[in-house]
Amino acid sequence: MAAALEIRDLAVVYQGVIQALTNLSLRVPEGSIVALLGANGAGKTTTLKAVSGFLPLEDGRVTRGSITLGGQDILKLAPHMIVRRGIFHVREGRHIFSEMTVEENLIASTFAQRKSRPRKDAFDEVYNYFPILSQRRNQAAGYLSGGEQQMLAIGRALVADPEMILLDEPSLGLAPLIVQEIFEIVAQINREKKVSILLVEQNAVIALKYASYGYVIENGRTVMAGSTEELSANEDIQKFYLGVETERAA
Repeated sequence: MAAALEIRDLAVVYQGVIQALTNLSLRVPEGSIVALLGANGAGKTTTLKAVSGFLPLEDGRVTRGSITLGGQDILKLAPHMIVRRGIFHVREGRHIFSEMTVEENLIASTFAQRKSRPRKDAFDEVYNYFPILSQRRNQAAGYLSGGEQQMLAIGRALVADPEMILLDEPSLGLAPLIVQEIFEIVAQINREKKVSILLVEQNAVIALKYASYGYVIENGRTVMAGSTEELSANEDIQKFYLGVETERAA
């Protein structure tokens, strides 16, 4: 597979002095789900913001390295231009418009559409993947459950017809059964629409279940990479991320 997204030797600082990333590299092949694992503060969310162009909005900047999509440099593009290139960032905490209805939230995403298609077709696709949103279409988004809000956040991404979704902590604050449901739908979207997904997720068990490849970052740098089968079998991953106690040979 060709590399849809490639990050090489990325370094990021905030406020000119706070080093968030120091030497991070990864690639997301076309049509794949790639997991990005690491402790709180390791730089996972910063990585997604660097890709989506959000860093300048938070007084952050890339000081070294490159980010390419399909071989084309996107590092200096504004966020709206990165969306036009096919990358949609579903941020941690959902960031829906709480006072607007479900359908009004979807309407807002039509301004990010890359291809011209009838609004009804785009919305019907979202409602097909998330039937509960169809039932809630005229309800204010702020009154949705946490799981429904996460579905809406992903649905807004689908309206934009992305080639890649940056998905940040989709399980945050949700019950296990809802998390399972959302990840099943995300996997279905990946299969059916061939949308690549770069996934940041604290729940390493479920991230490694649905991804095909993963990276582990510590202190802003890549320290481990491999297929999810390889990572799941690694004793350090089992101990620190999967909660499995392993016995090392004496």
